[in-house]
Amino acid sequence: MLQPPFDIVSCSWPRPIEQRNNQWASEPEWDAPLMPMLPQPHWELLNDELCWMINWRDTFRQGLKIWNLTMGGEMRDFHIVLHLSVKESGTLVFWDDDGSIIRKNGAIIHSDRSAHSLTSHEIEVMEGDRLDVAQWQFGWDWFWGAYIIPSNGHMTPSPVDILMPYLQQVQRRLQQPEGPPLKVYTHGRAPICTIAAIYSMVLNGYAPSAVYLFGENDWNQRARRLFDTLLPFVHIVPASQVLAHLQTLGGHRLADMASRHWFVMKFCIGILYPPEVCALMDDDVFVLERLDEALAASKEYDLVYAPDQDLGPGYLATWGRVFGHRGPLRTNKCSAWLYWVRNVFEPQRLALQAQQVLPGKDPPAWEQGLIALAYVNKHILELPSQRYPFAIFQGLPGGITGYDYKLNPCGFRAIHFGGLFEKPSDGIALQLASQVLGRCQSVIP
Repeated sequence: MLQPPFDIVSCSWPRPIEQRNNQWASEPEWDAPLMPMLPQPHWELLNDELCWMINWRDTFRQGLKIWNLTMGGEMRDFHIVLHLSVKESGTLVFWDDDGSIIRKNGAIIHSDRSAHSLTSHEIEVMEGDRLDVAQWQFGWDWFWGAYIIPSNGHMTPSPVDILMPYLQQVQRRLQQPEGPPLKVYTHGRAPICTIAAIYSMVLNGYAPSAVYLFGENDWNQRARRLFDTLLPFVHIVPASQVLAHLQTLGGHRLADMASRHWFVMKFCIGILYPPEVCALMDDDVFVLERLDEALAASKEYDLVYAPDQDLGPGYLATWGRVFGHRGPLRTNKCSAWLYWVRNVFEPQRLALQAQQVLPGKDPPAWEQGLIALAYVNKHILELPSQRYPFAIFQGLPGGITGYDYKLNPCGFRAIHFGGLFEKPSDGIALQLASQVLGRCQSVIP
């Protein structure tokens, strides 16, 4: 289990400072009054190193209802003083935005009064050292985080080190498949989260007969390297291969729509691209329990899906004319974050219908609405939202990092984080790996 290399002893209330020419001009209030609560840190990956990070803006906008989640908590021209106790000796690599002044055992060893974006620094520390970190805020982002390069040579495990034991279990589970192939379409901007999502499906949900990964044209080198290392069992499907298939079904127009709009591509991957019988899961889903009910239903129903909110009016307004359906719409909560489907349509006809509505600014209405109207008169099953929550609507007790995934007290089968301003980052995915992936396992990295 990953643990920070220092303890937070206390933290001051924010106190105003004097600022001149984008420089912190006054002195830190080392003895400023202390807040009764401590900031909640989380792990983040910076240059592929696990860093224990505090987002001060999140700390100071808690409990406020803000219409725009990019706003709030800036505390411009204030500073805080964070009191830490070091737990191991080595080189403390710390990151700050904006600058900070640090005392070690009462003596100042670092002073940076400038305003800047997230920047790294290093100081030497010993076990038992007391650090007082005073940091100011000029504006916009406000972060402070650190990790230690231990002097004993025991390095903090890398993402690959943490996830490799689970890979071995995933590969064993896949030797005895229990259900249809799984498709995952990802932009690759949070590859660790994507890997954790796929692992969670195999270890906790069911073992698909194959796993297909799409979206490779958007991946950077880091994502490719991690996917190659930690997902050696997946079939990576090139975007060019998908587009060539779409041209055979709907000509250049459908392929062009898919290449320009991710939600068109996702629909085509799920419904029009083989295999025609499959499951599709978003890359921001944690599966926590067996999915036997969904698997059994997928053998009987044409479409089995975890629900969204009621989007029926938008679905009908977008696709009702194309499919000649005026309502009511029993697939009004049809979602595309987790579903099992069998393509019961003539592919060329469905491809032609998909081209009748130009992609707009409402991806759910286009993608999910198309599925909802196409399957409205087919044999469909909507899974219960109590077991398959869409976190932005149903909520998540404790939040992303506070929910007890191992105990799973709410009895969730799978949780979708789509639509949240801050989805699980790679660092948070690693932080939660032992809970999510170790629910029924004995491996503890």
